[in-house]
Amino acid sequence: MPIMQSATLPDGRSVFCLNTYEVDFGAHEIFSDDLAAHGLSLPADGTYLDVGANIGLFSLYLRDHCPQARIIAFEPMPAVFAVLERNAAALAPPAQAIQLALGAEPGWAEFDYFPGVAALSTQNRAVGQTMAAGLRQLLGGGAIAGGDVQDVLERSGATQVAADTAFLDQLLRPETVRAQIDTLSAQMQALGIDRVDLLKIDTEGAEREVLAGLDEADWPKIQQMLVEVHLGEEVTEIMAEDLRRRGFRTSIGTHPLAQGGAAVFHIYAAR
Repeated sequence: MPIMQSATLPDGRSVFCLNTYEVDFGAHEIFSDDLAAHGLSLPADGTYLDVGANIGLFSLYLRDHCPQARIIAFEPMPAVFAVLERNAAALAPPAQAIQLALGAEPGWAEFDYFPGVAALSTQNRAVGQTMAAGLRQLLGGGAIAGGDVQDVLERSGATQVAADTAFLDQLLRPETVRAQIDTLSAQMQALGIDRVDLLKIDTEGAEREVLAGLDEADWPKIQQMLVEVHLGEEVTEIMAEDLRRRGFRTSIGTHPLAQGGAAVFHIYAAR
């Protein structure tokens, strides 16, 4: 199992991680996103589900804004979960970390786990390959990054090693990991949740499966969503339209990796 490390966030705080070079990019994506500008609010004492939590940076973002909130973070990859568990425990009050993937039905499945870039880990192999190719483009200069993203890449040291093809091959090589899956509704019942103030989904291509595991009776309990969609613009629009039919107003934004050619979008949805 990879060795757990400590990384320093731009604001000077320390978090546990597997790869220090991932932290700056993840923190930039999460902490620079103005949810209020997209019509989302964060009740200080709300209930939040962080699905596909990775090492827990979004949970940290929530705790910063919501001192009394109940935060539950789901992450299926064992090595990543070990880090999430440490970061969740360090929050005050702590978040709850659960080692699970969420999907359309309970069971077990094989995932592509990227030890070098854990945030790319996915059950959808095609999405993992597309995201890895997009990251390779950004690192290798084959895509022009915006000024803020380029700053992050340079600060993390990523641009200095990008010319090393062997390093990039190793960095973006996945391993097969078997992980447990449950449904969102089953977990809501097990955890005694009757209202979700924000459901955040970042599952590298399994976002539709996560929502398929939400029973019709539980949809009214979801007040807001932040969904990262890795399935292209057309699927993003279809998912946003479905949410509008269910009573949400939506807006769509792009992910920083879209600058590398990966068609990744954010759906912001609120009732």
